[in-house]
Amino acid sequence: MSEPITITLNGQSLQVDPQRTIREVAEAHGASIPTFCYDDRLKPFASCFLCVVEVEKARGLVPACSTRVAPNMVIHTDSERVHASRRMALDLLLSDHAGDCIAPCEATCPANIDIQGYIAHIANGQFDAAVRLIKERNPLPVVCGRICPHPCESQCRRGLVDEPVAINPLKRFASEYEISHGPFVGTPAPDSGHKVAIIGGGPAGLSAAHYLRLAGHAVEIFEALPSLGGMARYGIPRFRLPWELMDKEIRTILDLGVTVHHNQRLGRDFTLTDLKARGFGAILLAIGAHLAKPMRIENEDVPGVIGGVDFLRKAVLGEPIELGEHVVVIGGGDTAMDCARVARRLGAQVTLVYRRTQAEMPALPQEQEECMEEGVEFRFLTAPTKVQVGPGGRARGLQVITMELGEPDESGRRRPVPLVDSEEDIDCDLVVAAIGQDPDLSCLEGEPRKPGTTRWKTIVYDEKTQVTSLDGVFAAGDCSFGPDILIRAIGEGRRAAMAMHLYLQGSPVTLTKPYAISRGRLEELEMADFSPRYVHKKRALETTLEAEERLHNGGWGAINIGLNEAQALAEASRCIECGCNARFDCDLRRYATEYDGSEARLKGDRRCYDEDKRHPLIRIEGDKCITCGSCVRLCNEVRQINALAFINRGFVTRIGPNFDDPLQDTGCDACGMCMDVCPTGTLSPNTGKEAGPWKWQVVETTCTACSLACGLAVHVAEGRVVKVTSIAGDPVNGAVICAEGRFAWRLLAQRSPARGEAVATVAEQIAKAGNLAVVVSARAVVEELYAASLLARSRGGQLYYVAGDRVRPSSKPAGKIRGEANLAFLKSLGAKPWPDQASADVLVLVNTSLGRLAPTGARLVVLSSQAADSSVDHWLPVADPLEYEGCLLDREGRLARLRPALNSGERRSAYAVLAGLIGDASLQSLTGLRQALVAEVPAMQPVLNGSGGRIGASRLLEPELMPVGADLREMAFSAHMSSLALAWE
Repeated sequence: MSEPITITLNGQSLQVDPQRTIREVAEAHGASIPTFCYDDRLKPFASCFLCVVEVEKARGLVPACSTRVAPNMVIHTDSERVHASRRMALDLLLSDHAGDCIAPCEATCPANIDIQGYIAHIANGQFDAAVRLIKERNPLPVVCGRICPHPCESQCRRGLVDEPVAINPLKRFASEYEISHGPFVGTPAPDSGHKVAIIGGGPAGLSAAHYLRLAGHAVEIFEALPSLGGMARYGIPRFRLPWELMDKEIRTILDLGVTVHHNQRLGRDFTLTDLKARGFGAILLAIGAHLAKPMRIENEDVPGVIGGVDFLRKAVLGEPIELGEHVVVIGGGDTAMDCARVARRLGAQVTLVYRRTQAEMPALPQEQEECMEEGVEFRFLTAPTKVQVGPGGRARGLQVITMELGEPDESGRRRPVPLVDSEEDIDCDLVVAAIGQDPDLSCLEGEPRKPGTTRWKTIVYDEKTQVTSLDGVFAAGDCSFGPDILIRAIGEGRRAAMAMHLYLQGSPVTLTKPYAISRGRLEELEMADFSPRYVHKKRALETTLEAEERLHNGGWGAINIGLNEAQALAEASRCIECGCNARFDCDLRRYATEYDGSEARLKGDRRCYDEDKRHPLIRIEGDKCITCGSCVRLCNEVRQINALAFINRGFVTRIGPNFDDPLQDTGCDACGMCMDVCPTGTLSPNTGKEAGPWKWQVVETTCTACSLACGLAVHVAEGRVVKVTSIAGDPVNGAVICAEGRFAWRLLAQRSPARGEAVATVAEQIAKAGNLAVVVSARAVVEELYAASLLARSRGGQLYYVAGDRVRPSSKPAGKIRGEANLAFLKSLGAKPWPDQASADVLVLVNTSLGRLAPTGARLVVLSSQAADSSVDHWLPVADPLEYEGCLLDREGRLARLRPALNSGERRSAYAVLAGLIGDASLQSLTGLRQALVAEVPAMQPVLNGSGGRIGASRLLEPELMPVGADLREMAFSAHMSSLALAWE
């Protein structure tokens, strides 16, 4: 090391090595430097110019990744000038970037539910995982699955192919699966010591309660009505939303530890001042909009006239309603449809009056059709002008006038204009005005200090944070934004919970939304760019019962039947996965969020390329490429394969396979290292819906494919491998992995269910053996090798391995070494190579095969993670190396650790099964087995140390590198690659 020099970094004087770059020094001292093109496996390239820093007295900004420190250098890594430069660099890249950071369905959903993710879970058969993902943003999926008008489907790109994906029916399927098999809920964080009051137990209040309770806060709901649910209960008829399902879902929220006070009305039973005096650190106003809008016509206040929400609430509460024989419902929204259908079920004849045409009616078309089928008469272009009053002062009819459509109004719809002298009377016994509703803010009138309100009778609040003008008081739902769909209230409830959590912690109440670019709205895209790329498939539909059946026995039963499992799986497979595969680890998106990058500041042409999915394991989306060159350089300089290249020059430069051939025809060996260095997801796994994208946990483990023992970063979500990557900076093999290390996890989905025989049964057969031979894979972990040797010795048998004819190193750097294993430990156990001619009456094979070398007449017992063939007498399924803990002796004689990335379920590790065959209770635990191992081979003492790095620092045994035969996992992967028409020996 050279003599240290003195520099100043962000005002701090440092003694540093002059051979280091500014980036290396900055990162070592906690100053993060953004970059797209830097990777420690490559020489600094400085192509992206994002890593620039300010060096005093320098002519301009300098790239930190390629500039070495110099004596007395004064460096600023985070100045305003640096920020501006980085933002400009990002704006330039984003101006030509195409794609969808998140799927358009998610972007359109008011609660921003990860729709693409939960549909992928359903397609993979992981229905419980789908519900857990939904509940990250929506704790009421059963409610939404029944009644949400699904605005997400309006932007589904599948609509440019054939029909939008049935998003809401899929949500209903998954959520009702939870009702049958769940509930799938989180565990609250430790008690925070803070109390929160939520006023209103509707969708917004329940949503906030759910997330605040998970954050560890004590939550109390104050509800003015007898039951929770808000407008979901008191404004949605139970034939659309069965109460028993809603109650079960609400119960999952309350079971988190939420306290509820029923029949407690703000302004009557308590005030905001009371709540603060009782120690509530934050208060949420989620009182909904339960006040019916007036029609503003003559006599509307007489008996026999009722608001739509009041009518529905009375029906739910079972309060008397003087219905009469004929009911007129005024309005064209979903509430009007519900009022009309409830009135029909209560026995009345119903006429629905709407002032525009049916084409402009805001209610869902399906709701309109069902309403008509149930016998409701629709009168369009008809508006009320006066309530006719009969004897006793009660309404006896409604005067209406015929309308015609004029010029568009502020809503964009043509304004209805009355026709002169077209008035007429409709005789009726009850008038239901379902033209909208407002929040009832009279509950705030007695407050000495109260939040501001608008002329629309809503609470003034910050839509980004739910903060009101009153400190510690937040608002969410219909009382803040006005009457809207239920999913928006749920989304605001969650956002309020996040803001209240920050407030209670004393942190700034700021909620940042990650950057997201979009290809455009559906109407801006061309069908020709989508439709030819997919096989057309018909959308799965829920089954709506016939009108006669819907009205049977009073008509309060459910009116439709959701998707069954087969339909759900088929429908989920229709999703074309618009959202970016790299949404959770895209450097471009992360830096755009951090530096406020935008695609809109610099206008210009955008390049457009077709997605290249010709390679069955790696896909290339050229629209996302920022031409940093890292993939080309790693393929050329590190792997020396030259499968990727820069194509064209100037603005149209892009990266792709050499000569634009299919990637598999360029010499590519599917190592996938190009994907690891890609900062934008341009190169990503082409493995279907297994890849999500989902948030994942990363487990670092060791590859057992060859003697190198490379490091693997296994990305796992919901018990499923999402992808496997290399570990940057790993000390083995230049931190490069091969195709088998990266993609062998796909064998997990292909293996047969674990239906092997009981260990005790097989142990009896082995106990009767006169001549036992145990043959192991030479690349097994040391615990397996030791347990196999104990089994052989316990029955007077012999331990063997299968020798190979030669070792075949890769023709390219950092590739797999085929056929080589370090036999130092195996030989210390007395193992011998399997001879050409050997005899045994019982042969135990551990993840290996003898093929034609197996002795005739021997009973075969196979322990393997892959299915055994029909010639095997006994098959004991064992876990995959990704599913258990163990230690591998690498080619240097060092100990490499395997850490379990997955739960193997009913499959146990081979060493655990072998211990069971031995029948020694002291060996049943991994610790007991390791202690016995070390007692016999003291040099292996480090296996008892469960902590430490992945690779041991010292050599334990002098390596004995020899050629060995392929094990069953290696053979299965070769067969898998062959099935994909990919070259792999």
